[in-house]
Amino acid sequence: MRLVALVVAAIAAVWGAVTDAFEAGSGAEATEVADRGVQHDPAAECDLTTVEALSADHPDVDQFIVMATDDWGDTTGTVEVAARGEGGTWLCQLGAMDAMYGRSGTRPLIDRRSGDGTTPAGVFPLGEVTAWDGEVFSMFGNSADPGVLVPYRDVKPEDCWGATKNTARYQHLVNDYRCPGPDDEWLAGITESYSHAAVIGANLDPISGDEPGEIPYAAAIFLHRYSYYSNGVPKPTSGCVSLQYDDLVATLRLIDPRLNPHFAIGPTDSLRS
Repeated sequence: MRLVALVVAAIAAVWGAVTDAFEAGSGAEATEVADRGVQHDPAAECDLTTVEALSADHPDVDQFIVMATDDWGDTTGTVEVAARGEGGTWLCQLGAMDAMYGRSGTRPLIDRRSGDGTTPAGVFPLGEVTAWDGEVFSMFGNSADPGVLVPYRDVKPEDCWGATKNTARYQHLVNDYRCPGPDDEWLAGITESYSHAAVIGANLDPISGDEPGEIPYAAAIFLHRYSYYSNGVPKPTSGCVSLQYDDLVATLRLIDPRLNPHFAIGPTDSLRS
């Protein structure tokens, strides 16, 4: 009987060890799956009807930054962020945030021209830019990296974003602290609006307008911080999309290169069609 008891005890010990190992493995696997999951806010509300329509046309995109207005001439609208979760379900990461658009509204990129005051409408990837010093980045700022998931460039005194049409520097970040072109942007001098910014990939791959005779569709199109009138009211932009500071930082931190993020810009009806 004593021998039987010892055998039973040994079997129980081995089984317990196997069970513990299995449970540990299952737990590790579950954590890994959770780590791969999409961060989202169950209480947030997004326009998932628009997101699903966009997804049907762009099935390889797993994260949309939806920048929507009511009509083409609107200078105000919203920004939302949604991502595809486990099993393909779209999840709301950030609900509607007030946003400012071009002073002349929005316009499809193909119909737009630099300087017309519109925000280019369409679906665009997160831009990837190679600076004059070889640094590759998708976000930049005059303030320190707020904790983003993509390459972030600290603005340098020499950084000039060319926006003067039909010049070689158009839509390129060049080394020229004078930034001589009438439409070029000296990034270090735009300290508040460009405290942090993301590059919207409109007219980036390929660029049109950096050679004589080419159509200058768009240059220096960013998601950035509000600028304000003296009375504290936010201004429309020259073509970018802007957000209040806290909303901007929250959005930039969520943009995930693993999800092939894209910006969807325009009136809601056009985004759904």
